[in-house]
Amino acid sequence: MLAAYTELKNAQKVKNFLVAKKLTHPDYLVVKELGYIYFPIVKKMKVPKAKVVNTKFKFPKKEKHATIDELLKGKLTAKEMKLIPRSLEVVGKIMVLEVPDELKKKEKLIAQAYLKQNHNIETVVKKDKIHSGEFRLRKVKILAGKRSKETIHFENGVKIKLDLEKTYFSARSANERLRIARLVKPKEEVLVMFSGAAPFPLVIAKNSSAKLIYGIEMNSLAHQYALTNVSLNRLDSRVAIFNGDVRDLLPKVRKKFDRISMPLPKTGDQFLGLALKKIKDNGVVHLYDFLSEAEFAVVAKNIREICKKNKKRCRILRKVKCGQFSPSVYRVCFDIKILRK
Repeated sequence: MLAAYTELKNAQKVKNFLVAKKLTHPDYLVVKELGYIYFPIVKKMKVPKAKVVNTKFKFPKKEKHATIDELLKGKLTAKEMKLIPRSLEVVGKIMVLEVPDELKKKEKLIAQAYLKQNHNIETVVKKDKIHSGEFRLRKVKILAGKRSKETIHFENGVKIKLDLEKTYFSARSANERLRIARLVKPKEEVLVMFSGAAPFPLVIAKNSSAKLIYGIEMNSLAHQYALTNVSLNRLDSRVAIFNGDVRDLLPKVRKKFDRISMPLPKTGDQFLGLALKKIKDNGVVHLYDFLSEAEFAVVAKNIREICKKNKKRCRILRKVKCGQFSPSVYRVCFDIKILRK
């Protein structure tokens, strides 16, 4: 079989080239031997930092996993097959499905199929109720696998231990958390309001040179997970988590921050004024909301009015779509710079 082989130190560069040129063989795994790595390829071509040879040995075959359609074929009608949930959220080793009412009688069958298809998943649940209540918690129903709603989620270099029903968490916000972390400048002091199990503080601490990150969370169960996660990631020296209502705790904090993140949508009218009292001049506030595009301008105007009422000058640096709540409603972040007077 044709293969491109190189020293291990060149492996990543060679792999990137082969992938870009679509040369990697889809059915076979690479082989490492005596300080070299062999990549099975589909045709002969000159490869930088590698030699192309016709090997005498056999490459191990990749394990092929059946598709969800193949696993459910003959078990669901043609109409039901079209309704199989394709939008999946994976939190640690738990897969979260949105099962339509039409498939309720087949939901466990579908869950078993997803469990069989995904070897890294231990539990499959379905959304039982949407996020609701003061802490925006959700109810889930276990459909297959391990009978647990607790897991450890890996994201952006950190471990986040949580229970799906005890704290608000969205795996789909991973890119947004990393975006905020990359905006943080060296030595910044950052506040995360409504910090939950601490995903924002942890990702910022791990992926920036922030001096200190504060998190404030009212949900005591989420707060306990946050404390566990700070220790789990060995970030105790840079992340401080407090349990309580930001309206009570924040006025007692004797410092101002370079950056404040408010990752709880629909909080502008209630909490932006409080954040403005604790942001430094030229600091940035990240305010989240669920909005249709038609509402962007209205909310932007409201933000300016709140700033003016609090005797602050502001400039909205950008409006970022960082998720989709429904077909026409987005999770939106307003990056607001607070200007010097």
